[in-house]
Amino acid sequence: MGSLRAYPRKIWMLAATGILYATGMAFIWPMVTIYIHDVLGKSLSVAGMLLVFNQGGFLTGSLVGGLLFDRWGKLRTIVATTVLGAVVAIIMGSWQNFYVYGAMLALNGFCSGVMYPAIYALTTIIWKEGGRTALNMTYVAINVGVAVGSALCGIVAELSFTWTFYGNAILYGIVLVMFIAMLRNRQESPATGAKEEIYTIEPIEPVPVPAKRPWVTLGMLCFGLIVCWIAYVQWQTVIATYMSSLGISLSSYSMLWTINGLLILVGQPLTKWLIRFASDVKQQIVLGSIIFACSMLLLTQTTSYTGFLAGMIIMTLGEMLVWPGVPTIAARLAPPGKEGQFQGMVSGASSAGRMVGPALGAVLFESFSASVLFLAMALLCLLGAVCFYSHDRLRRRTSENGNSIQAKTESF
Repeated sequence: MGSLRAYPRKIWMLAATGILYATGMAFIWPMVTIYIHDVLGKSLSVAGMLLVFNQGGFLTGSLVGGLLFDRWGKLRTIVATTVLGAVVAIIMGSWQNFYVYGAMLALNGFCSGVMYPAIYALTTIIWKEGGRTALNMTYVAINVGVAVGSALCGIVAELSFTWTFYGNAILYGIVLVMFIAMLRNRQESPATGAKEEIYTIEPIEPVPVPAKRPWVTLGMLCFGLIVCWIAYVQWQTVIATYMSSLGISLSSYSMLWTINGLLILVGQPLTKWLIRFASDVKQQIVLGSIIFACSMLLLTQTTSYTGFLAGMIIMTLGEMLVWPGVPTIAARLAPPGKEGQFQGMVSGASSAGRMVGPALGAVLFESFSASVLFLAMALLCLLGAVCFYSHDRLRRRTSENGNSIQAKTESF
């Protein structure tokens, strides 16, 4: 990963901003189901429906936000989104009304959908030469924020649910100030006279040349990411219910996610060791998706807590390779000025997987069995590995066909 002293100052500032933003968001989403059921008096099925709307907002925000980031401007997009997010959080805390909360939850998802790809896109702009190292730092920072926020939100909610929303709004305000501080230093481009951000950073990795037809490659990558997320989200939904039916306590299930966060935080040396066997980012995401499949296959053979613990550890290892790896390749593929759109597509693919996964998992679990569910998820992870492995081959084939047609045309 290189010496930490080689990391640009602004990438550290962006990581700190990512931690604070993710902490604020984690003040809200872990409490959604409990708040809807206990405070608003609605059923769990209604809570699930609102979560779908929230993810739909996230998906829309990812796609729209990427376009705004590239065309409207980085600072304008981030300022508008953070202000909107803070207002949404204040409204959620001020009115205990189901319809108001539902509408604001969808808007909250929209704001998150804009912000997450914006943070990743800024990473690739601020530190172009950082490659996977830069995006992995952002990934770890966001997970640290999620872990901190998840731990704090329960404490705050016991005092007052209202302050979970106000706490989110306060952190939005701090994040806004930090983003303005990062992006305010603008210099005039000598070629165009336009205002643009100019960063001088010592190179660490060579900057790859973008593909000639990047959208085809990106589509294959995103499909692979969708199917991997469909499998991963089972840990957050069906597996929780399955473990409960086996007599495993909720606190024991929650401990799995604590271990997940700790592994991501302290397990970077282990990731570095795994990368020795797959030096190329493409190889890393293929390896990660195969590790996902191994985790699911293990669950077909166990009903003990130890087995679930082992499955979570294995799944986390795959996550540490795939989740930062796909944005890294997307950053390499993105033509200049398209960084936001490409990161938005990746973020949207993640959201699509999170939308489809719970429903598909529930159908397989209730219609067949847990073993059938886990086997199906393992096959989906292997399908993801195929997509990751073949994405650049499809690009090369498309490029070769184009060159062949061009050569034939020139011969006439």
